[in-house]
Amino acid sequence: MHPDVEEVRPKLKEILYDCAVEIRATKAALYLSTAASRYELVTEYGFRGNLRTLTDDTDPVVDRCGRGRTPFYVNGVGAEPRFSQRLFEASTDRLLVAPLYSRGKLVGLIDMRDKAGKAPFEEADVLKAQSIADRIVALFAKSNLFGHHYIALSRASGEHLAVSSDRADDGPDRPLVSATPPVREKPRVAPAPPPQQQAPPPAAAPELAPPRAIGNSAFDANRLAILVRSAHEAASRIGTADAEAIGETEVSAARDVLRSILLVPGAIAAVFSTFGHLGGVQEIAARTALTDDAQRLIQEKLNAWLAKRGEAGAFVRTNINAPFGTSAAPITAADIQKVVTAPLSSPVPRGLYLTVVFAAKPERATHDLLAVLHAHLQLVLEQSLQRGAAGSLRARIAEKLVEPDFAKLPALRRHSDLVSRLTESFARYIGLPAADVENARLAALVHDCGMRLLDYERLYRKRQLTHEDLAMLREHATVGAALVEPLLGPDVARVVLAHHERVDGRGYPHELRGDDIPLAARLLQIADAWVTMIDPESYHAPEPFSNAIASVARGAGSQFDAELAQKFIELIRSGSARPAAPKA
Repeated sequence: MHPDVEEVRPKLKEILYDCAVEIRATKAALYLSTAASRYELVTEYGFRGNLRTLTDDTDPVVDRCGRGRTPFYVNGVGAEPRFSQRLFEASTDRLLVAPLYSRGKLVGLIDMRDKAGKAPFEEADVLKAQSIADRIVALFAKSNLFGHHYIALSRASGEHLAVSSDRADDGPDRPLVSATPPVREKPRVAPAPPPQQQAPPPAAAPELAPPRAIGNSAFDANRLAILVRSAHEAASRIGTADAEAIGETEVSAARDVLRSILLVPGAIAAVFSTFGHLGGVQEIAARTALTDDAQRLIQEKLNAWLAKRGEAGAFVRTNINAPFGTSAAPITAADIQKVVTAPLSSPVPRGLYLTVVFAAKPERATHDLLAVLHAHLQLVLEQSLQRGAAGSLRARIAEKLVEPDFAKLPALRRHSDLVSRLTESFARYIGLPAADVENARLAALVHDCGMRLLDYERLYRKRQLTHEDLAMLREHATVGAALVEPLLGPDVARVVLAHHERVDGRGYPHELRGDDIPLAARLLQIADAWVTMIDPESYHAPEPFSNAIASVARGAGSQFDAELAQKFIELIRSGSARPAAPKA
């Protein structure tokens, strides 16, 4: 443990008690990093000795903290099996954990258990836990604890690339520059909001109406509130590991920055490496081809740098490209004179590194230029990961809105899946941007989710529907929009609300006309009608293909947007759509 921790232990204890005051956690423990991914218990209250004093990244709680920066909670021993043992050991059944990050590195965590009154932890507690974690990290900064030498981002005098670097014929511990100047942490850049939240709704679109009483149906506002809350809780239980994993999108973004780094004077190769518990990925951009001995030397230097920091690499899948061609002589080990490596601070806290290979010792101006590109790569990765995480979370929330209730209504779930896939194909066919395609897909998946709040189970497969039955079912667009809006945003909700509007103004619930109907809703309406006509498991007998095509053509200009109806017919006849149904 850092020797200065003892000096601030009383203050740490004082801050930890804020968990009892602000969150009402009956137990809390603070773990801080020692070395080599080990974390030591520093102070606690309420556990009465029934707690581990030392842990490491094999612990699922530590592992989860290492995969995401934000606090998370688990309500119930059986809610998340991988945490069950930790809960059982301390005779607790609720867990709230706040990771502590200092300069992009996980340096500790706050482990809180069992809210007073046997109440569950909730989203409001996550914000409070983050605030307490921030106060502890601020104390670290004042005490100069857990400092990590990163690339300085300023051109101010005295600030350099504070990274480990080797000359090919020197030992791996030779520093590139002195690390004595204080290193300022890179300011966090707020991620751009998901595209679907940026544009204001069209002026012509009506405001979402609050759900209203529907005769004697099973719907009521309390059920809506309960379902919204349960969907929020389900979303909070979704792990962030998948969303925060480095994927091809992030590697592709890094590839573009590596190409720019090759323009730095003297740089002959740039390497982006990411290591995780399942291995690693390495993307290399080089001025020309790399010989095997050059590749081995670069890897040896990177491994030596990792070992010096007490970190470990892993088996990596390497991809090498030469964006400027391979006509020049290949790069050999003898050509490598400097190898510099720096960690990349991003939402994935461990195992991201930038390595730059030089044919000569870089000058000060080169350091400054490299610092700018390093910061740019961090920003590119962070924004890409944030967008990916947001998109993944929205997709899973949409699934939660459809399941589990639709599991007992297989035809309704089948219909939702088919319409979603067809709407996505249609949106791509007419050339919508990726963000709009995703909005249309999600809206199509949840377009009938309002049925779950109506008396649909009783009406399911009912062949003769009364006037009252039909009036109630028409409410599903309004109810579905009210359910979707707080979870997937107003853009998706407006599509759900308008998917039964008609361009001639004879639709429901607001009798919108023409372009007043959102474009995605006009796409969805055609796909919905098509699946209803041709699916053999629809509520009425399927129509022949030619009859269904004729029905879409007849509806052009009245029920359907005329231009979109023609495009849809082209899509269907081209065979480019994806109408095949998943197994129910």
